[in-house]
Amino acid sequence: MTRLTLFLNHSPFTHDSHYQAMHYIRKLADNQQVERVFFYQDAVLAGLKHQQPVQGQSSIAADWQALALEYQFPLQLCIANSLRRGLFNEEEARRYNSQANLADGFELTGLGEMAEAVASSDQIVQF
Repeated sequence: MTRLTLFLNHSPFTHDSHYQAMHYIRKLADNQQVERVFFYQDAVLAGLKHQQPVQGQSSIAADWQALALEYQFPLQLCIANSLRRGLFNEEEARRYNSQANLADGFELTGLGEMAEAVASSDQIVQF
């Protein structure tokens, strides 16, 4: 089975790469498995808990949550990029005296996780 890591670095609010990545995951062959989706730079905004999408659309966070649950892969946000953009999990919120605003199902991770993905995946697909 081919192990894939998806790498996103564009904002979900200004670029359609997130929907392209989701479509790609849904179209994977039976012999391919997503190991993780790693969000970098402005792509980390996908993990923002309180999103108000345009009327008639679901939030990008909800779309990723549903897909990750269906296909069983982690949603990993670069911690440095997340903190820089004001995204905090409970632990970081306490550390920086702020409020947690990371959507359920997303996790803050370091670039070490991306390095692990490069080492353990058969393919890295960037969107």
